[in-house]
Amino acid sequence: MWRIGTNSLHPASPDELIPAGLLQVPAGVVIFDTELRIIALNEAAEHLACGPPAMAWAGRRLGEVLPRLDAGLIERSLRRVLATGEPVLELEVSTRDDDPGEECFWSCVQFRVYGSEGEIAGVACAMVDITERARNQRRLALVDEASARIGTTLDIRRTAEELLDVAIPRLADVGAVDLLAAVIESDGSAPRAHDQALMQRVALRWPAGRPAPREYLRRELQDWAEFDVARPYHQSLVAGAPVFVPTFGDMTPEQLAAMDSGTGLSRMLAARAAGAHSVMALPLIARGAIMGMTVLYRLAGTRPFTRADLALAKDLVGRASLSIDNARHFTRERATAVELQAGLLPRTIPQVPGLELACRYVPAQAAARVGGDWFDVIPLPGDRCAVTVGDVTGHDIRAAAVMGQLRTATHTLATLDLTPAETLTRLDQLTADLTDEETSATCVYAVHNLATGDWDIARAGHPAPALVSPGHPAVFLDLPPGLPLGIDVGRRDYQAIRLHVPRDSTLVLYTDGLIENPADDISTGMARLAEILTTTGTLPVGEACDAVLGALAPHPADDIAVLMART
Repeated sequence: MWRIGTNSLHPASPDELIPAGLLQVPAGVVIFDTELRIIALNEAAEHLACGPPAMAWAGRRLGEVLPRLDAGLIERSLRRVLATGEPVLELEVSTRDDDPGEECFWSCVQFRVYGSEGEIAGVACAMVDITERARNQRRLALVDEASARIGTTLDIRRTAEELLDVAIPRLADVGAVDLLAAVIESDGSAPRAHDQALMQRVALRWPAGRPAPREYLRRELQDWAEFDVARPYHQSLVAGAPVFVPTFGDMTPEQLAAMDSGTGLSRMLAARAAGAHSVMALPLIARGAIMGMTVLYRLAGTRPFTRADLALAKDLVGRASLSIDNARHFTRERATAVELQAGLLPRTIPQVPGLELACRYVPAQAAARVGGDWFDVIPLPGDRCAVTVGDVTGHDIRAAAVMGQLRTATHTLATLDLTPAETLTRLDQLTADLTDEETSATCVYAVHNLATGDWDIARAGHPAPALVSPGHPAVFLDLPPGLPLGIDVGRRDYQAIRLHVPRDSTLVLYTDGLIENPADDISTGMARLAEILTTTGTLPVGEACDAVLGALAPHPADDIAVLMART
């Protein structure tokens, strides 16, 4: 421990200032007088943040000898220790935010120092370098946040935005994500970067409070850009290697121009003009497929990227890559299921004398829940018509295939002139033959007789149809529920009712996606359906269908089929 005089350094007697044990403390220890001027320090303190020689510390404030340090925070804490006498056992400080160098961290212990007469002589601050520990903690915190926030949806563009939401501004000041056209369009081919290829910028983040220059945004937000296979950026993408440029100032204009490939780092010059001085570009790779590139910049006034930043960026981009690849596969599978479903449903419904008909099918939007719902209208001999709505459990291509088989079977059974209950009994057996133990179906089947105005209706585990009569609120028909198709073959418990309805009444068949909501009980959904049907009862059935879907399921989580038949 050294006491600092005006012209020389003298070993200080331990009992003059501090206990002898502090002489052996490996931390940097600085002693201040009551005005917070430096009066003593140990040898370790000279190495704090590359401080000047001990001779230059005499009588000066901490911020004067260690300008990188956040001395204001330390001095505010020291004043409280002087005033209260209560020591501070852990105070974390770092270099200032406006310091362009590498950020460092220290943990401080502060306590009063007493003179030989017991008077308050000053205050001491012992500082331990915890830079590596603090950086690791922050990296782990960011990685934990990335695990929770990246990949919350099966949407490619949203996943790219979530990556930048985590990275900006804590890892970088500006970020962008470019994806190959094959990924965005989910055309089923494995993404490749070995040929001339198109990329699109799908996400861009610029720091709040620092508007991006117009020229930079104009170039950044262009729709498509084409690779130049000969350029280094493209070659890095092919190799799966990041491009790491800690400081643009280390590159000549010719080197910067050589990075121009029509996308990604092609905007480096514009970014540099906008204030960027450091850049990382990392390929998005998952399961061996190259999907695009993430580009991160730091602007003037912030520190250049380090190798530690690059390692953290690789972790974040790797997580996002898996989520984007999952979203790509989901998008392709969902498109296939929707296309198959649409091909299996009737393209048009027949005109039936005595009935005004409208049907709607809406695929799910929020998840891969497409495939099992169907509707149909089947003209029958003798001025009769069958209408049906059904739902196969499961939400995938297999459910769509089973749905198509059941719809075809229903057409065939209708030609046999069976009653609704008999039709469901036959479908029950067929469903068991087509599916495994975990797959079943629900269905409602109704036959209208134009001559009498009667409806014969039966259901198999399906939601009860609704009826809207002129001047009356909508009601749900009290039908025997029946068992779902295919789960208990041999129990012939399907029963039909005959219902005579007034002229201009509307029978409404639908699947459970219309009334089910994870946040509500199913009775709440049925009450809302009855309410909207009552208010739309006088609309043409096509408009009524659209009104019901718009009110109850603007963004359905499950696919929905609706059929309305007005006498």
